Amino acid sequence: MAAVAAVVVASPVAVLVGGSAPDNAVDQRTPASDAISTTIRQVSLDTVPSTVLDLVRSGLAGVGVTLPPLDLLKLQIPDIARALPPGVLPTGLIPPELLPSTAPSTMAPSTTAPSTTGPAPSAGRTPASAAVPAGAVVKEITRKDPFSMIALTWDGLSDTTAFVRARQPDGSWGKWYSADPVDGGPAVRAGRAPTSQGTEPVWVGNTKAVQVVVTKDGVATPGVEGAKPAPSAGATATTTVPEMSVAPGEIAPRAFTVPRAPVQGDPMAPAATPAPPGPTTTASAPAPMTTPSTPNALEKVVSTLKAALIDPGAGGAPGGLGLPAVLPGQQPPIITRAQWGADESKRCQQPTYDPGLKAAVVHHTAGNNDYTAEQSAEIVRGIYAYHAQTLGWCDIGYNALVDKYGQIFEGAFGGLDKNVQGTHTGGFNRDTVGVAMIGNYNEVAPSPETIRSVGSFLGWRLKLAGLDPKANAQLTSIGFDTAKFGAGETSNLPMISGHRDYDNTECPGTLGYAALPQIRDVAAGNLAAAGTPSAAPTAPSSSVAPGAPSTSPGAADVLSTTDVGAIAKKWLSLGGATGTLGQAQTPEMTTPDGTAKYVNFSDGKIYWSKETGAQVVQGAIEKAWGAAGFEKSALGMPVSGETDAVTGIITQAFQFGSLVFNKTTGVVVKVIKAFVDEFTRSMRDQLSPAARPATPPAAATTPPAGAPVPVPTTGPVG
Repeated sequence: MAAVAAVVVASPVAVLVGGSAPDNAVDQRTPASDAISTTIRQVSLDTVPSTVLDLVRSGLAGVGVTLPPLDLLKLQIPDIARALPPGVLPTGLIPPELLPSTAPSTMAPSTTAPSTTGPAPSAGRTPASAAVPAGAVVKEITRKDPFSMIALTWDGLSDTTAFVRARQPDGSWGKWYSADPVDGGPAVRAGRAPTSQGTEPVWVGNTKAVQVVVTKDGVATPGVEGAKPAPSAGATATTTVPEMSVAPGEIAPRAFTVPRAPVQGDPMAPAATPAPPGPTTTASAPAPMTTPSTPNALEKVVSTLKAALIDPGAGGAPGGLGLPAVLPGQQPPIITRAQWGADESKRCQQPTYDPGLKAAVVHHTAGNNDYTAEQSAEIVRGIYAYHAQTLGWCDIGYNALVDKYGQIFEGAFGGLDKNVQGTHTGGFNRDTVGVAMIGNYNEVAPSPETIRSVGSFLGWRLKLAGLDPKANAQLTSIGFDTAKFGAGETSNLPMISGHRDYDNTECPGTLGYAALPQIRDVAAGNLAAAGTPSAAPTAPSSSVAPGAPSTSPGAADVLSTTDVGAIAKKWLSLGGATGTLGQAQTPEMTTPDGTAKYVNFSDGKIYWSKETGAQVVQGAIEKAWGAAGFEKSALGMPVSGETDAVTGIITQAFQFGSLVFNKTTGVVVKVIKAFVDEFTRSMRDQLSPAARPATPPAAATTPPAGAPVPVPTTGPVG
């Protein structure tokens, strides 16, 4: 995920500090003959139709979207004097002898004739069928002209997360992708209005229709069956430069948050200290239920959003340059701005040059990893136009970009061998070079080609500056609203660091951050540290003892079918790459506390520890557990797989509790073992003969067989 950073420029001409202008620092703001036109159309979400999507069938539950909890006190739900059916309570937590009876009731049937009119409505209550939401309210944008990227911009909001998906050529809808934030505030530029805030653009492929859902802490606006979300239709409004309500010099509120996963050495990993009581996941602060005629706070936020629909045009640099065949420290092959089709007329000022280079920062662009080598140039053009014009930065924010095939693209104008100041790391743009990996590396690890190209580029660039890629760098912050260091404070971080080391952000993704040691090794001259190229066969981990997870040096870059560890065995037992988990995305990795191993797959994860064995987590339960903090959460590690003893209900047991997923509502409920232990102790005390008085008080009665037993009261995973 890229970052936005404030850049103060005194005049629209080149600022040269400590040296003369490079040869290419000239005004080239007329379109080159080989420039490819990029079109951006902005559409207000308040003017497009709304629809209601079922969370499970649409796939929204799979990305962690939930609905607000129902207020059962306001619903007409009759009492049911019946034992709980089997499977409702999580198995393995309550001893069998203490579980409510599940046998058919032996009580005589009631002789009272059934009522044909039903119970009388209670005052102030609503029939359940009229208040139960049918799904989440989603905005749908359709245009006549195709586009392939989408971003969201706004005038100021906070703590929201957006997901987008596109209609495919066959008419179906594609995957949901998180629209990650551009972390930062408006730039103060000479003669220009304050810039807009926005997300990073997401590559969705050639399409004419997209759907957008905006959530507050993971909770979407509910749509009630039969209600028509407003507005039901509207004309698309197109603007060129959005207006901002933030004045120059003010700090814009941070927007759009993203769930995280732990990584060893990750500065943003959840702290080991216990979390405060209360909800701990994306469903922690649901918005109250409202009627369609009364917009809630989230609906008001959506009305301020604009969708930037980007058509970067076709063509540009041909794909397939692949890995740079160069010696350590040499300049690798780089696709120039002219080659990827940059329209220099979109730049609004000349570059700023810093007196020196002191450090490198690695980013990711977030969004989507599903693109071809030929489409990479289109993605770069889209990011360039969006950064330069929609966000008002006057150029692309990164100094260089690298795709998953190892292709390196020139970024900001002014010369890659020069100290061009980019717009990529809030508070630390000065004296740094920013490189972005194209794609989302929160769930998928960077390819060996990406690691080798990023490392080779930085090794060459740092060598020009006389810097050691394995050393530390000291930088002084100029201050920024999301920076971890206040203005004037000095950092002491690795020469090649991740964006999240300097700012409070997800960037460069959980697995992108985990690849930084390899990138440093490649930059220092060890090209083999990048691993085996994706097209080459991977070597088996033959040194691993049967039944133990693969941890041997030289293991494959992703889990292999030839591995013999417990995680590999579990994966193969489920069908391997063609089974329920799909392809392995990473090698075995160690949890931050060093007690467990895990592997990411296309459709889930497998976690292993000596105490719990190898267990699968996937789908909505995986998302809920991850939002709670994975193995650092109050639930601990998984101790079983998913069970579905009750139709529509899926449960999974963990060391200290269970997660219960309702397939109808898409809500995951957390049951903490500490509560169940107290419930168990209380029940044992009641059943103990020593606890029973010789003569029970007259008021005390024994519940009849089959009477309902109190169960723990739980809420959505919070």
